[in-house]
Amino acid sequence: MKSLTKFTTKSGKEIEIWEPSMDRVRVVLEFVNRLVDEDTYLTFTAGDQRTFDQEKLWIQQKIKDKKSHRGDLIWAIFNNKIIGSCDIWRGITPRDQHVGKIGIMVDRDFRRDGIGRFMLDYILKRAKELKLGIIKLDLFSDNIPAYNLYKKYGFKEYGRLPKGLFRKGQYSDEIKMYKELSCFASTFAEATEDEKATRDKQ
Repeated sequence: MKSLTKFTTKSGKEIEIWEPSMDRVRVVLEFVNRLVDEDTYLTFTAGDQRTFDQEKLWIQQKIKDKKSHRGDLIWAIFNNKIIGSCDIWRGITPRDQHVGKIGIMVDRDFRRDGIGRFMLDYILKRAKELKLGIIKLDLFSDNIPAYNLYKKYGFKEYGRLPKGLFRKGQYSDEIKMYKELSCFASTFAEATEDEKATRDKQ
């Protein structure tokens, strides 16, 4: 278990960013189930409470993936409670390992205070360190604050499934967005030069 950094929110709260650990399973379970009860913009659940065993297995897998550089997960903590989470994981096939998928969750009592923005900044830096070239995400079309935030960060919409998501008795379009990282262009250029050099030798 390791504290990674800390920052002060717009309202003056001091938030710590921690790496995932097995000793916080119950704390993260409480955090996730508060979001489930709220029926917020989560794509991985439709109102079913997570169990301790489910969360334990999920965290175990994410710690394992982090060690193998498949992605990263961070928790925002205030007064020993998890109030935010952000993760990114690369594709699982050789075809899409340069693509990472991102997810962000913030407790309802801590929104619009800069926590989501700070976690997004942090995880995008990690994406570059993981040598990911493209970041993608899915969201509800009526989640306007999140959509506007991602647009400010340079995410672009590349797909929309009409009525693709269901929440609180109504359908929303499922929006798919992506962002090309600056390191991707240089990586692509290097690969192209390598291919050219190989052809020249043949």
